[in-house]
Amino acid sequence: MAEEEERVLQEEFRWLLLHEVSAVLRQLQTVLQECSKWFLLPGSTESCLVKAEKYLLTSATGADNVKAVITLYGDNICTADMSVKIHRHSTQNFRTSFREGLQWKLQAIQNAANHLQAALDHVTSIEPGYQFQTGEEVLKTMDDIMGRLNRGRDCLTTPRKRTLEELYSSKIMKMFSPTLPNEVIVSFHIHCHKLVLGAYQVHPLQSSSQKPKTALPAIYHPTGSVFELGSQKYEVTQANKVEVAVPWLNDVITYFTVGLQLCQQLKDKITVFQQYWKE
Repeated sequence: MAEEEERVLQEEFRWLLLHEVSAVLRQLQTVLQECSKWFLLPGSTESCLVKAEKYLLTSATGADNVKAVITLYGDNICTADMSVKIHRHSTQNFRTSFREGLQWKLQAIQNAANHLQAALDHVTSIEPGYQFQTGEEVLKTMDDIMGRLNRGRDCLTTPRKRTLEELYSSKIMKMFSPTLPNEVIVSFHIHCHKLVLGAYQVHPLQSSSQKPKTALPAIYHPTGSVFELGSQKYEVTQANKVEVAVPWLNDVITYFTVGLQLCQQLKDKITVFQQYWKE
């Protein structure tokens, strides 16, 4: 590399470390602060955008086996009124709601909020005007922030969902009044920008049944899924799903993505300089 070219690159790199890194951090802080307004975080101010909203969950196919109206406040479903068609010898329409004072915690939203807070804390811990000394220092900082943002976004886009075993034996199945019939399991969960309710009717299998247990938990458990409690196997004989788009969750995912893009673009610029010097 020619001496003059080396000098120009060094100057451009110093300018990047001195000015562009701090500019990106300011942008990143603004994006994450905007995102945080949609969560109930410690120290939430009057700028917090969280409010109680009522939603009607419906089937994408138009089926009416399950209907639900819920009130969502942050990461909690505060109220839920549901009707589920139960197929026994004849079809029965079972109606139920949450017992007074009980709420369904949407852990995916809470987890996303925790990762966002960790990313925001990291950004704000960097003093304004702090001078990064090396590209490696910038890359490590971006990697740390991106790790938190990726985990936060993943909580919403690829959430862990309770298995049928966990749900069937969980106390949350007892939070309804009237109490859910023994053969009915319900599950509220987040998937991307949607709130989803899965309703399952199950029955115990004969001990001689050779049907294998369903290998992996999924976002939605289809008819025919098999799970096991102790030595007893159960099969899903009826599976229904209703859902609703939650606009602010779409905004949150967008903010996470924009934050990740800002970090990646800065990393790419650092890497370009490093590649020049390797050559």
